[in-house]
Amino acid sequence: MKKILIWVLVLGLLAGLIAPFLSTQEAQYDPATFGFNENLAVVSGQVVKIPLEIEEHSTALTLSIADSVVLKIANPKKKEVYLLDTKKMKLGAYLLELKVTDANHNRFSTQRNLRILSAVKPQRWTLKLGTSYVHDTKNYTQGLCFYNDQLYESTGDPNQDGSSMVAKIDIETGAPIQSNGLTFKKQLDATKFGEGIAILNGQIFQLTWKNQQCFVYDLETFELKNEFAYSGEGWGICSDGKHLIMSDGTERLTVRDPKSFQALRTIEVYTDQGPLPQLNELEYIDGLIYANIYTTNFVAVIDPQNGSVLALIDASNLVAAAKGTGEVLNGIAHNPKNGKLYMTGKYWPKLVEVSIIK
Repeated sequence: MKKILIWVLVLGLLAGLIAPFLSTQEAQYDPATFGFNENLAVVSGQVVKIPLEIEEHSTALTLSIADSVVLKIANPKKKEVYLLDTKKMKLGAYLLELKVTDANHNRFSTQRNLRILSAVKPQRWTLKLGTSYVHDTKNYTQGLCFYNDQLYESTGDPNQDGSSMVAKIDIETGAPIQSNGLTFKKQLDATKFGEGIAILNGQIFQLTWKNQQCFVYDLETFELKNEFAYSGEGWGICSDGKHLIMSDGTERLTVRDPKSFQALRTIEVYTDQGPLPQLNELEYIDGLIYANIYTTNFVAVIDPQNGSVLALIDASNLVAAAKGTGEVLNGIAHNPKNGKLYMTGKYWPKLVEVSIIK
């Protein structure tokens, strides 16, 4: 009896070991697949062949890109090819999905990721340093901009002590401006982590990091006028004069309606090598978006029409000269009145006038 029990246990163990293997083999049956193993990266503007390999007796095939069917074949051949024309496709990531139906009416699908890369290799620019100004080392800089020759700054609150604020800044002293007993400064409570700011239509728009709130203040009085909700994180924000453009720490920028804060479109930011994430503080200058790349000494120059990175600015000399004991580079402000550009960072002791060397 003991021998029988032992054999039952052995057979049960073997069955347990073999069954997953058999189910895996069955699961791996795929009557159609792509003719490449890896995901696909294609430079914008190219026309490329996507090979499809089909088992015999498949009765229907469809190929979809981002849920849109681009190819449909009844009784496909063993090898089919789809010509992918990327000329009219936006930069960014897409899902390729191949679906087939076999002779027994069973349906199968397989997927690959597709990325459309920029056709532009970013130029490398540098900075020439000019006049330095005092910057408050208590300011964890998140947003920096000029409006009507006046500098504005917003800060974050990594210590959760209520230090997030937005203020008019005296460029000579680095302090919030005071006039007639009033200080032009708006403080957030410790539950709010302030992020980037933009000024449009007489209003200041201030993002928050994880609170998913955008606060809207009157430009003259700093009175809270409105509040918008959004999904995801808030990092940087700027304006092209009509719309707001917002970053969330990824390679994606979102263009928003200033009246409703609704998303109008997205911009996927890509180089010729792939996506460029960690986009932080933003500034719109002469039709281009300048974006700090978080934790680096680089600023990306982005074409807002298609998301191509046109140039990368190496600000290492600025960091060496102005960082002191502060943290990362963050803060770009262009003054249209004098055409000058100013940059700083989190907890930096200096705000520096810079010129771009292309």
